[in-house]
Parts: sequence; structure tokens; C-alpha cells
Amino acid sequence: MKSEAAKITIDSLLGSGINFAACLPDSAFKELYEPLSTRSEMDYIQVANEGDGVGICMGAWLGGKKPVLIMENTGFAVTPYALMRGPIPFGIPMLLLIAHRGGFHDQRWFSVPMGWGTTPLLDAMRISYEFVTDAGDIQTAINGAVKSMNSIQAPVAIILGGGTLF
Repeated sequence: MKSEAAKITIDSLLGSGINFAACLPDSAFKELYEPLSTRSEMDYIQVANEGDGVGICMGAWLGGKKPVLIMENTGFAVTPYALMRGPIPFGIPMLLLIAHRGGFHDQRWFSVPMGWGTTPLLDAMRISYEFVTDAGDIQTAINGAVKSMNSIQAPVAIILGGGTLF
């Protein structure tokens, strides 16, 4: 992730009231999760599996936190069971912050199929999302996503790609 985009993302998450982050460390979001993990106003936990992150974020919300799950779209592909069995039917809001691998600017040819599958998977689960490719749009997207997740009491997603990552 570009440094400028990471700084905007951190400031926007904290400014919108997000105070709990679960993350499976990856190369796309390194510039985001390393500084985020040191912020005293953010409870931060690394997970071994993105599906586990869904359950941890669900528990955090039940404990009074406002959670974000940070992951690449390759990891997002393992979350549908956890999302469909927990937060979606029980109305647990969380922000899914997804790095879009396999799109333009990404040199990882093997990530292309995950790029194709990300939005259809979100659509299949009826998760509202916004695709952001410019750092200047991150704050508005995060603020809107947090308002939406709180009002509809459901997971929502922001997919960061293009110029925000590479």
C-alpha cells in the first residue's frame, strides 16, 4: 500500500470510530497494519485465518468495539462461511477492508482469478461495498461505510485497489 494511502486509511478508521482491528498480515497492507498496530486508540490483533478474523470481530462488536477486518482479497475468499453463519444473519456490523489483488497495476499474475471473484462474492452475500482506487477517496469511503454498517447492522466492505496499493 502506498504510504500516503496508508496514513489516510489509519486517520479515517480512527476518525470514524473504528477502535478494533483484526488483520492477517500480508504484503499489500504492510504499510497499513504495521503503524496501525502501534496506535494506543486501536485494539489490534493478528489472526492466522481470515475466517477466524470474522469471529473475532464479531466478538469485539458484542463487547462494545467497532471492528475492521483487514485482508487481501485472496484471504477474503475464505470468509464466506464465517460471514454467512455469524454477522450476516445475526446483524453484527463490521468493516471489511480488502486489498484488491489481481487488478491493474498488480504484477502478481497468479492473483488475477481472485481479482475476478471478489465483487461477485460480495454480491452473492449481499454485502454492500465500494471500490476505491484513489487515495483522495479513502476518507469519504470509510466514513460512509462506517455509517452504513452501523445503520444497517451488517458487514460492509471497502476494496482498495489500483493507485491506493501500487
